[in-house]
Amino acid sequence: MAEGVSSASHRNGPVRLRVLPRGETPFSEWNDEELMLEHARGTEAAFEELVRRHQKSVLNYTYRMVQNRQIAEELTQEVFLALVQNAQRYQPLAKFTTYLYAIASNIVSKEWARRKRRPALFSLSSWAFWKDPDDAFDPLEHVSDAKPNAASDCTRTEVSEAVNKALRAVPDQYREAFILHRMQDLSYEEVSEITNAPIGTVKSRVVRAERALRPLLESFRDHV
Repeated sequence: MAEGVSSASHRNGPVRLRVLPRGETPFSEWNDEELMLEHARGTEAAFEELVRRHQKSVLNYTYRMVQNRQIAEELTQEVFLALVQNAQRYQPLAKFTTYLYAIASNIVSKEWARRKRRPALFSLSSWAFWKDPDDAFDPLEHVSDAKPNAASDCTRTEVSEAVNKALRAVPDQYREAFILHRMQDLSYEEVSEITNAPIGTVKSRVVRAERALRPLLESFRDHV
């Protein structure tokens, strides 16, 4: 039976590789690093599983950073296109999410520099999994009250608009650190790697963002 190389992630060092029998375990049970390595071997289904897992969170990140849904969708497509283009160079030396958001952060930075004139981007819309209704965009993911049905649709929309407006008032570097840590649930160590900033600087940026956001969202404190 053919075998594929897979990985077990390790936060403090290179990921150790192990042999995984191909065909015995569905891709839904593989970890991200395994899937990326299998994608590099030319398996499209492995890439589709990565997109299924991460497209919503990457879209939420790009939307919060650029505050424009259409641009966020295009940047999200660009992020996953970069995974395709860099597949052969991928090395599982860190968590896949760190690698993924480092790409996303770089693409967002480029977007800020090219806002007035943007090139056409490669479209991933032909893949059916991109339109999965279960992956509907939710700008309040990781932000709203965790209790189910905590707010009406009207209140939810109002809170969403308030959060987005408040984020626009936060300087870019503080906003990014806050979004990655508080909204995308990444550790300070991961954010440090993604943004190429010392951990102490990352923590300071998150605190400064929280201080800037707190008065702007005071009236929504029960939902945020």
